[in-house]
Order: sequence, then C-alpha cells, then structure tokens
Amino acid sequence: MKKFALNIAAVLLALLFIFPLIWMFLTSLKPDGVNVYTLADWVKWSDLNTDNYVKVIRDSQILHWTWNSLVIGVLTTVISILLSSLAAFSFSKLPFRSRGIFYVLIVSGLLIPTEAILIPLYETALHLQLIDNIWAIVLPGLTNPIGILLLKQFMDGVPKDYIEAAQIDGSRSFRLWWSICVPLTRSAMVSVGIFFFILSWNNFLWPYLAITSEENMILSAGLPTFLSNNNMSLNLIMTASAIAAIPTILVFILLQRHIVQGVAMSGVKG
Repeated sequence: MKKFALNIAAVLLALLFIFPLIWMFLTSLKPDGVNVYTLADWVKWSDLNTDNYVKVIRDSQILHWTWNSLVIGVLTTVISILLSSLAAFSFSKLPFRSRGIFYVLIVSGLLIPTEAILIPLYETALHLQLIDNIWAIVLPGLTNPIGILLLKQFMDGVPKDYIEAAQIDGSRSFRLWWSICVPLTRSAMVSVGIFFFILSWNNFLWPYLAITSEENMILSAGLPTFLSNNNMSLNLIMTASAIAAIPTILVFILLQRHIVQGVAMSGVKG
C-alpha cells in the first residue's frame, strides 16, 4: 500500500513538471488567435497544424543557431571531459608536491560566480580578437572544477593494485590513465559529459556578450533577440521555445539512464 501511494505521488509530481511542456507544444501547434488557456480548447485536435513552425523557421535563423549551439556543445563537452579526466587522474593517482594545495585552488573556483569574471574575460577575448567567434565561447568552458571534483572521486575508487601492477609492467602515466582509469570510469565520464553539454546548451550571459553578429549567435542568445525584435504572438513564442527545447529533451530521453546513474553515483560518492 505504501509503495502504491509513493507511485501515485511520483506520477502526480511528474504530471506537475510535464504540464508546462505539454501546454507549450500544444500552443505551438494552435493557429494565432485561438484560446489556449482552457482545457476544453486544448483537446480541439482539428486546430492543430505546423504553420507556426514553418513561419518561425522561415523568418529567423533558429536552425542555424541550433547548429551553432550543437557544435559548441559537442566541442566543449569532448575537450573538457578529456581535460577533466586527465586532471582528476593526476590528483588521484600521481604523487607530486603540493598536490593538495593545487586541488583546493582548483576546486575553490566553484565559489567564484560567472558574473565576477565577465569583465576580465571580455578584455582577454578582445585582446585575442576572439569577440564574435565561437572559440570565445568554447575556450572558457573547457575547464570546469566540478568535472575534476566528480571524476577524482570516481578515480579514487580505482583499486591501487591495478595501478601498481601496470607500473611493474612498465606502463607510464598516460598509459595508466588511458588503459586503466578511463575504462573503469567510463560511465562517470558519460554522466559528467551530459551535464557539461546541458550547461553549454543553456549558457546565456557570456555568449550574449561575446557574440555580436546574428549569424554567429547560439540558440540561447539568439532566441531572446529574435523575440524582442519581433512583435510576435504567444503561439509563435511557444513555437520558438519548443524548437529550442527539442534537442535537450531528445538528449534526456536517449541518455536518461546515464543521467540518473550519474546523479545516483555522485550522491553516493559525495
């Protein structure tokens, strides 16, 4: 009985969270001027059409912004996962002087808000002539202390016997990381990579400042610009929002097992 009640509560909570998404997608499929605020109007399936999607895609560069976000997200995720894994391996398995101090300094970066470094970051990007270039978004996102922190926790769990046996066989540091630690922490790397991709996809403030031309914008920065420059109806706003939400929803559906596993393992390790 207790389990049944918990299941009912879980379903109700799920409906509560999915309700705005259902309303957004149904509104995006309704023609302009149709009432979308009452449940009775929701179920008028005869009103549904894809005209709003055609109009938004035709009148904006939303697909180009989506492609830019995808390229930047994949680049940032792949490179930052490799760098975070190498740093985590160094702090976890390689003895070197002042290791604890360097680790505390890196992890303390979590305490610095993004807004506090925007001005020096902009000055650096301006000096390197990276303003209005996608690398101005990719490069600052490559080092993330949370990735090093999480992956180090997992690498601490790799048995020391494996490392010592490989060292006896003559393996060097890079071979130890690639052949032993990477396979044993692969699921953790996938989970952290998903979080990195979502962080990159939702990044707004810095891309909004660093990118000045419309063709180089990413989706999170281009969408509000498009909405503010156009006197659009609620249906078109919901259509643009739905297009922006579709990639992250697909990522969650395809990789939900890794996301749940990563959150569970992070909680256990923490």
